[in-house]
Amino acid sequence: MGTVTVTIQVDGRDGHQFEEMDIIVDTGSTYTAVPRVMLERLGVPIQRSMPSQTADGRIVPVDIGQTIVRLEGFEFYTPVIFAAENEPSLLGVVTLEEAGLAVDPVNGRLIPTHLLRY
Repeated sequence: MGTVTVTIQVDGRDGHQFEEMDIIVDTGSTYTAVPRVMLERLGVPIQRSMPSQTADGRIVPVDIGQTIVRLEGFEFYTPVIFAAENEPSLLGVVTLEEAGLAVDPVNGRLIPTHLLRY
């Protein structure tokens, strides 16, 4: 399977200031990572900081907030990591699960979880 990229809209918590962005779906990431500069511009407050393990095994501190996301026709709150400028934007599994979506590995797209084949 190749890379799956989707378009989402991110809001500054009040439902009135959505910004659109393309983001890579990463089923190996727990939380969604959005550029810090975007989250700050939207006024998303940092709720906590915690250690996080990167894909290469390093443990780094990350800031986490909560915002509204629009994805595939759904709008919901989700936790987000304030990603540094040099880090990719990633859509993590918590956001996917909150939207009731999963990755269709055959077609490289998102589908509702009730359509998964077992």
